[in-house]
Amino acid sequence: MYNIPMQNYYQFLIPRLNGLEIKKDFKKHLGLVKKGIAGFIIFGGKLEETRKYVQKLQDESEYPLIISSDLEQGLGQQIKGGTLFPPAMAVASAITPPHPPLDKGGPKGGWSFEIIAHSSKLKLLKKTYKAFAEEAKYAGINTIFAPVLDINTNPKNPIICVRAFGEDTDTVSSIGCLMIRTFQQAGIVACGKHFPGHGDTEVDSHIKLPLIDRSLSSLTKKELVPFKDAITAGVKMIMLGHLSVPAIDPSGIPVSFSENAIRFIRNKMAYDGILITDAMNMGGIGKYSEEEAAFMSLKAGVDIILHPSDPEKVVSYLEKKKMMFDTKKIVSFRKSFSLSPSSSMPDLSNNQKLSGELAEKAIRTYGKFRIKSDPFLIILNDEEKEKGEVFRKELKKEFPGLKTQVIRMDSDIQELKIPENAFLVVALFSETKAWKGGASKWLFKKISSLEKRTELFVSFGSPYLIDNIKGTAKIFAYWDSDSAQKAAAKIIAGRK
Repeated sequence: MYNIPMQNYYQFLIPRLNGLEIKKDFKKHLGLVKKGIAGFIIFGGKLEETRKYVQKLQDESEYPLIISSDLEQGLGQQIKGGTLFPPAMAVASAITPPHPPLDKGGPKGGWSFEIIAHSSKLKLLKKTYKAFAEEAKYAGINTIFAPVLDINTNPKNPIICVRAFGEDTDTVSSIGCLMIRTFQQAGIVACGKHFPGHGDTEVDSHIKLPLIDRSLSSLTKKELVPFKDAITAGVKMIMLGHLSVPAIDPSGIPVSFSENAIRFIRNKMAYDGILITDAMNMGGIGKYSEEEAAFMSLKAGVDIILHPSDPEKVVSYLEKKKMMFDTKKIVSFRKSFSLSPSSSMPDLSNNQKLSGELAEKAIRTYGKFRIKSDPFLIILNDEEKEKGEVFRKELKKEFPGLKTQVIRMDSDIQELKIPENAFLVVALFSETKAWKGGASKWLFKKISSLEKRTELFVSFGSPYLIDNIKGTAKIFAYWDSDSAQKAAAKIIAGRK
């Protein structure tokens, strides 16, 4: 860094692009491209429209744009027309042998990747991540913010949970590295996140700054292992989490703009790829403004600032600081991309079948149950949208006498009358998503009130919602897609 008056600071920024408004806002995005913006992170959109307008932006850029997106579950997570795949924990469940977590008697090393190394399940996994890459390339996306390399060691984690591949280093490292290699062999940049590990938190960094209170020795043996393995696998980008990690930086400053953290990953972990912050609009940047955090990140040695709310405001702030930052790495990185999207239309129909196959294989059942009378279904839903209709309809086909009670957030169930001899099934719908802060207290309260009477719990989300309930049969589906609901209903129908 040198005290030189002016630099084009747009080249360090990747702001948000709302895909559903890409046509309406095209001039605004084009203006940023002409100013030298590094790229965009896409949220939402329609497949063909996104593809068309991303290409128009690429055509006007001096260097290829970094077109990125959060596609942990494939293109369908953001783009209508793309395939939505199961979350990471469900994918891991689909391809790995069942075993309890370590604290419940599971094997010390988790599972060994060698178990499936030459199996049809490994082929299924590779096919899945190849489908992710092919669909992203067709849409014009060249960078995927995945894999999640966090180890979900804290059952109360409100934001990682089913986004993690698992609770042990072997599972997370092995599947994460396979995702990295598959993406990058297909021409998609993989981004491992959230360094140095967001798994052992009870706070969502979208809302406020979490504290990772572990020793460096502990981090080295656990949280850092997937990142170390990802670096060995050649991951081209790593996202720095908005996390306070005193073992790496005693000041408590977020890792995303900590000079100590950057030195650690560059020198101790020998990583020379692209470092990008987590989104700057998150509460995890703590007491700092987005402009201050962006400047501190670049000063610390970060290459790219992700999702500033107002890129113009950030650039104005950086211009006042008059500091020069190295551009060689970011320019070289951008030059490695193609300016054109893939011309090969992915087999979306086949990919949809692939997603359904994974959803069905992912289902885990714990405990025995046999349905000898008509079920009574209670749907507990702490989401704004209505949930569970597919599950209800599928059960109704098998059990014509099925009665259903849907209970939404904050409603009272004191007046609920369950027939004395009915087989009680309680289905839970609660997504793991940004800004939510985890499952609601209301949901936990309702689960507790129904626990003694329930004969079968089904979680269409976090397995930790019901993991500690004893003596009751449980089904873990990990997500609430139509395919997952149908698969769970099929299992129940088979226990008549």
